[in-house]
Amino acid sequence: MKFGIFTMPEHPPRENWTLSYDRDIAEIVKAESLGFDEFWIGEHHTGGYENVPMPEMMIAKASAVTSRIRLGTGVVNLPYQDPFLVAERLAFLDHLTHGRLIYGFGGGGLPTDKALFQMAPEEATPRTNESLEIIWKLLTSEDPVTHEGVFWHYEDRQLQVGPYQVVPPMAVAGLTGTHNFEKCGNRGWIPLSVYFAPLHTTDNPAAPDLVAHRDAILKGAADSGLDASDALANWRVSREVYVAANRNDALNEIREGVTRSYDYLRGLGLGALMKLDQNMPDEELTFDWMVENIPWVIGSPEDCIEQIHHIREETGDFGTFLINSRDWVTTDMWNRSLELFARYVMPQFQPHQHMARRDRLARVALGQE
Repeated sequence: MKFGIFTMPEHPPRENWTLSYDRDIAEIVKAESLGFDEFWIGEHHTGGYENVPMPEMMIAKASAVTSRIRLGTGVVNLPYQDPFLVAERLAFLDHLTHGRLIYGFGGGGLPTDKALFQMAPEEATPRTNESLEIIWKLLTSEDPVTHEGVFWHYEDRQLQVGPYQVVPPMAVAGLTGTHNFEKCGNRGWIPLSVYFAPLHTTDNPAAPDLVAHRDAILKGAADSGLDASDALANWRVSREVYVAANRNDALNEIREGVTRSYDYLRGLGLGALMKLDQNMPDEELTFDWMVENIPWVIGSPEDCIEQIHHIREETGDFGTFLINSRDWVTTDMWNRSLELFARYVMPQFQPHQHMARRDRLARVALGQE
């Protein structure tokens, strides 16, 4: 399994936002030093908490101070933008990152963003689907692209600067249905599961769970004759994560920050997507309920290892586990959590030829052999 970090980014309006951008860049540098494989940055235009309107600019800056970690747009919101211009600037960014870019797209899940752009709810999905097809053609075709669609009309359009990567890695996030997961499985693209998608739901058609995401990926792959294991290796699963010396310390340290974050999300109406049952009252979406029932990955390194194993037992293998980056605690405490995760959790899912020997040496040192 690979590991990465996903950041919306979340910075409450009471913060110094100029400083927050510097802190985000520093977190990317830290993630690379700890051995994380990738870092994703979101795009939002309203709401007052998620303060990056163009992740491509932050990725360009981050690529200049890193050398290995892959950088993904998580995500470029397609309904609001001209797909030709999106393809053009991402292909250019692919060169600036020397091929470390992951091209991540989505339908714009923030209700206040839709209101800002006067986007009718029923229009977002068809715009996204049409835009994805245009972008893929522009990035992969050697010939000029002509497109006569519902929302966009192009004649003989071609990118002057094509992508750095021969086959650009395309990613699509899913929020309220399984169609994007099936599409990714069908096209060999990267499916992204949001951090509050429950592992299992009982009766909530608006919020498909991680198991439904997996099933859709496999269906898409089967329909196009692609390898199922390759399709699941593309799958990114994001979770809320916080590591401390023990579970009680972890819960106590993040409780105040969690309340602030989820008051914001519920205020946007996104609480409906976290429920296992559509009839569940909003007031039951408490901190302790979400930790146990989404579930989150919280506690000591040993707790986190067990919790990730539990998720994989229910979903089967997936390619990359993403930590959802948060502003719940001070930077030193968040970095401590990331370091504990990298030092003690990640190695348990990245076996190599020396692991068994190391374990035996440890037992010998402790007098157990």
